[in-house]
Amino acid sequence: MKRNWFYRMLLSYMPVFLAVCLTLLLILFLTVRQMSARSSLLSNETVAKNAAQTIDQALRSIDEAIPSMLSKETIVGYYNEPGDYLHYSFYEAARTLTEFQNRVPMIDSLYLVKLEDGSVLEPTSIRNLESHPDKAFIEQKRQSDSRYIWGDLRRVGSPANAGSNREVISLARISHLRTQGLLVVQIHVRTLQRLLSQFVDTTTGYLSITAADGKIIGSTFSEEEDSKEQRKLAAVPMNYTGWTMESGIFQPGILNWAEPALYVSISLGIVCIFFGLVWIVLATRKHYRPVQSLITRIAAFSIPKPIDPLHDGKKDEFHAIGRALDKLWDHTNQLQLENAKNEKLNRAHQFRSLAEGRFETASFYVAKENEMFGIHLNYHPSAILFEIDRFESHLLGSYSEHEIGQMKDRIEAALDKRFAEAGISSTTEWLAEHQLGAIVLLEEGQEQQDELEQLLEQSRLWIEKEFPFTVTVSVGGTVERMEAISVSFQTARLALSYKVSLGMNRILTPRILPDSEQHRMAKVLQKIEDISRSFRVGEPAWVSELDSFIQVLQTGSYNGEQVRNLLFVLLFHIQQKMGNLPTELEPIWLQANTLLERTMNKGETLSDISVVLKETLGSVSVRIQAWRDSTNNRVIMQDVKRYIDEHYHNPNLSQSMLAKAFQRHPSSISRLFKEEFGVKFVDYVNAVRVEQAARLISQGHTTIKDIAMQVGFVHTRTFINVFKKITGYTPGRYQKGRTGTD
Repeated sequence: MKRNWFYRMLLSYMPVFLAVCLTLLLILFLTVRQMSARSSLLSNETVAKNAAQTIDQALRSIDEAIPSMLSKETIVGYYNEPGDYLHYSFYEAARTLTEFQNRVPMIDSLYLVKLEDGSVLEPTSIRNLESHPDKAFIEQKRQSDSRYIWGDLRRVGSPANAGSNREVISLARISHLRTQGLLVVQIHVRTLQRLLSQFVDTTTGYLSITAADGKIIGSTFSEEEDSKEQRKLAAVPMNYTGWTMESGIFQPGILNWAEPALYVSISLGIVCIFFGLVWIVLATRKHYRPVQSLITRIAAFSIPKPIDPLHDGKKDEFHAIGRALDKLWDHTNQLQLENAKNEKLNRAHQFRSLAEGRFETASFYVAKENEMFGIHLNYHPSAILFEIDRFESHLLGSYSEHEIGQMKDRIEAALDKRFAEAGISSTTEWLAEHQLGAIVLLEEGQEQQDELEQLLEQSRLWIEKEFPFTVTVSVGGTVERMEAISVSFQTARLALSYKVSLGMNRILTPRILPDSEQHRMAKVLQKIEDISRSFRVGEPAWVSELDSFIQVLQTGSYNGEQVRNLLFVLLFHIQQKMGNLPTELEPIWLQANTLLERTMNKGETLSDISVVLKETLGSVSVRIQAWRDSTNNRVIMQDVKRYIDEHYHNPNLSQSMLAKAFQRHPSSISRLFKEEFGVKFVDYVNAVRVEQAARLISQGHTTIKDIAMQVGFVHTRTFINVFKKITGYTPGRYQKGRTGTD
C-alpha cells in the first residue's frame, strides 16, 4: 500500500509533539510551583507586615492614651489625698480606671501603685502591696530602666478567679512623679492571638510574635499543631515594641521528595527536547524535497527568471512578500487612523457650523458628506442640548480629566444607541466640556414628538442612575429646513436658561417659553427672510429692513451669543440667495462674505458689526446693480418682477402666462429670472404670496381659507404647506402669535 502524505507527516511529527508537550507540562508544573512559592513568600511578608503594624499601632495607642488618663484630676487626687481607703478620691480614681479599661477592650487588667501608703488600686478593689500577687513584678519595675516598654511575659492570677493563672504582657509607667507611683497595664496573650488569627488561615499557616530574647509571646498555632512541620517564610521587625513578627506555613512531609523529582523530570525533558530537535531536522529535510522540487520548477518557468532562492545568499521571496505585506498593512492602518481622525474632525466642524447657522446645503459635496455623516435633509430637524448639572462645582474637583472623558464618551454612545433603537436619525457632538448637542430628524406630526420626549426622559433617568451627576435636557423644537437648525439651538439654549428658576435634572421644551418669546422669534426669522430676498432681487427696501432688524436686536434683550447666531443666520440666508450668481460676480460676494464672517466673529459690539454689515452689503448691491444695468434682459426681467408683484393673487399665474404676456419661451423666462434675481420663479411667487398672506393675517379680519384664496392659492392645504416651509410656522400658529390668543 502506498504511503499517504498526510499520514507520513502525522507519524513523523507526532512523537516529537508528544515529547515536547509532556516536557512543557513538566516545566509548567515546576514554574507554577516556583511562582506559587514566590507568591506565598510575598503574601506572607505582606501579612506579617500588616499584622506587625496592627499590633504596634494597638499597643502604641494604649501607650499614647495613658498620659491623658493620668493627668485627670481623679488620678492626681488619688495620689495627693491621705491614705484613707474610704476616702472619696479612691472611688473616683477606680472609676477612671474602669472607664479607661472599658474604652480599650484589649486591656485585660490595670492598677495604680501608691508607694506612700503601700496600696494598690484596681478598678474594682484596693489592696495592700505586701499581699498583692504582683508584688515581685512591682518591685522589679521600681528598680528597672525598661519599665516604659511592653514585655514581661508571665503568668498572673485572674482578678475574677484567684485560682486560675493567665499569660499576660505588661507596660509599667510612672503615674506620679512626687510619690514615684506606678501604673501597670496588662494585656492577655490570648487577645494578641485572636488578633493575629484575623490575618491568617490557621489551618495552612501561622503567625507568631517573638521577643528580643527569643521567647514566643504569642502565636496562632495550638499545642496540637506544634507537632506539624513548620516552614518560616517571613520575619518582620516591629519598630515600636522591638519584637519580631514571624509568618510561615505548615509543610507536610510528603512534599519533601517532590522537588528533587521535579528537577529529574526537567532533566529528562531537556533530553527529550534535544532528540526531538534532531528528529524534526531529519524529518524536515526528508519531506522538504518535494517542496524544493516545486520551488525549482516555479523559478525555471518564471519570466523574467528570478534569482534561485535555494542558491542565493539573500532573503528568499517569502521574506520579501512578508515584508511587503507588513508595510502594506502598516500603511493601511495608518490611513485608517488618519481617516477616522479626519472624519471625526469634519463631523465636529460640520456640527458646529450647523449650530451656528453657517451650513451650506446647496453644495453637492456637502450633501454627500451629509449622507456619509448621517445627516438627512429631507426631514424636520430639531436641536437638543444635554447639560451636565453642577459640572464645575461637583464633577471637576472629584474626577480626573480622563475619567470625565470616559463618562462623556459613554453618555454619547448610549444616546446614539437609544436614538437608533427608536428609529430616529441623529447625530451628536460635545459643544462644550459640559454640554452635549444633538440633532434629530423627525417626521411631521405630534406622535414622533411625544416619542422623542419619552425617550429623552428615559435617557435622563438612566444617566441619573448610572453616573454621579444629573443632566438637564433642553429641546429646541423642529424647524422646516436644516439651515435653520441654529434657530432651534438658540431656542434650546433659551429654554435651558430657565433652569435657574425651574430647576435642574428635567426636560425643558419650548412650551415653557412665554408665547411672546416664540412670537418674537417668528418675527425675527421673517425679517431675515425679507432682507435676504429683497437684497438678492435688488429692491432698495432691504436697507430699511436691515435697519429694522438691527433695531430689533438692539432692543430685544438678546445676549451676545444670540445676536451672533441670528447674524450668522442672516448671512447664511443671503449667501443661499446668492448661490446662483453669474461667474463674474462670484469673487465679489466671496470677498464680502469672508469679511462679514470675520467681523461677526471678532466684532465687540452690535454697532460695530452693523456698520461693516451695511457698508459691505451696500457695496455688493451697487456692483450687482451695475452688472444688471449692463445686461440687455434686465428691463424685461424687471417688468416680469413688477408683473408678479401686481398679479400674485391670480391663481393662474405661471411661466406660460408670463411667456404669452412678454412673448418669450417659458423656459427662457425661468432661466433669465433666476439669473437676474438668484431665485426660481416659483419660489419668488410663493414668497410674495406668503408675504401678503402674513400681512392679511396681521390684520386679523378674515379666515385662513379666505386669505389663501386672496393671495392666489386654490387649495388651502397647499397654502398651509408653503406658508410653513417659508416661515417655519403654520398660518394658524402664526395668527395666534400675532393676536396673542390661545
